[in-house]
Amino acid sequence: MGLKILFVLTAADSVISKPILTRSNKDLNDRMTMTQQLSRSQPLKQIATRVVNECLRLQPDEQATIFAWDHTIDYATALALAVEHAGGISTMVLQTNDFFWAYLKEVPEAQYTRRQKGFLSLLDQTDAMITISGGPKDPSLFPTVPGGRTAKMIEGGKEVANKFVDRKIRVLNLPFGLVTPERARTYGFDYDNWQRVTTNSLDVDHAKISALATKIESRLRNATNIRITAPNGTDLRLKLKNRPIHVHDGIIDKTDSDKGTLFEALPAGAIELAPDETSTEGKVVFDQPTALAGKMLSGLQWEFESGKLTKYTARSNLDAFKGLYENASGDKDLVGDIAIGLNPRAELIGFFSDRNVAGTVSIGLGGNMGIGGINDTQFGHEETLRKPTLVVDGYKLVDEGRIQS
Repeated sequence: MGLKILFVLTAADSVISKPILTRSNKDLNDRMTMTQQLSRSQPLKQIATRVVNECLRLQPDEQATIFAWDHTIDYATALALAVEHAGGISTMVLQTNDFFWAYLKEVPEAQYTRRQKGFLSLLDQTDAMITISGGPKDPSLFPTVPGGRTAKMIEGGKEVANKFVDRKIRVLNLPFGLVTPERARTYGFDYDNWQRVTTNSLDVDHAKISALATKIESRLRNATNIRITAPNGTDLRLKLKNRPIHVHDGIIDKTDSDKGTLFEALPAGAIELAPDETSTEGKVVFDQPTALAGKMLSGLQWEFESGKLTKYTARSNLDAFKGLYENASGDKDLVGDIAIGLNPRAELIGFFSDRNVAGTVSIGLGGNMGIGGINDTQFGHEETLRKPTLVVDGYKLVDEGRIQS
């Protein structure tokens, strides 16, 4: 869900997403080798070299900014050295867990809207950014943050988010540092299983994903109507506007940014677009629980009329969503994206990577300017349907969680 992931995930373990690019066979083979080795068991130097050279495609003299947390310093160091070995120029930006929580809980809220002159100046010279982890090591403290401070902090990042888009800065988000024992304990995940799921979803045949994405793109290109249904009562209708179709394929290079594709995350494996924001009608009942703001949000339901969200409910922990949504501003009540999962090795876990699971459909609310939409808001939240049916102009593209190619 695009650049907002850098800011929204940092703040609340929430989420926010590219045109289809034809890669050579060599590119695809290189990428398969890379993903097979992106695990903690591999030497950091080897991981960093592959990320910089094969995922980011860093060019000599490009400025790469590495945004890291204190629990990912080893990765940041390895990535910075890989940038230098590739002929680039590295700068590391450090966020510490202690500062993050103190800033979120204690400083005057007016600080959130002060202009970040130093960071904005750095972005003026940045060609690419690598973010390692998207949030604190332990999200269990989010429910202790007073009032709407988290949402206000997200709102304060708008000028920074716009700078990424204006300058077409390539952003690659890595999962290292997100899969922590503390986060697993907070959300009730089995830590060892989560590690396994993450590693497996990285070890995927991208050539097959690319071929499948091409077939899906041909169905979506020039289409007009989409209907998403599920046995749980989901029945959502939207229109398309011939906007770019984005594929998450594990590579983000200058060709991508020239075409408006600015964000990539690993694990990869989804196709996405921004619909006509004013067209949404009906309701969606999400059947996959999702980690949000230190809680597991279950059974979230959205109802839309004339494009706008008119009602939302949940089976449990609605306050996690409500606190962020009600304190946000702008086009927060409009659908921002639709994504179809393509990764056959990804598994549902209850995290933002659920959108990659083959045959799932994810629907996002809020900001989408980074993928060709017009929703102007810092708010963004996306959830996933496990086994939906998605019909495009009468053609059943996804049938109860199975992609029809």
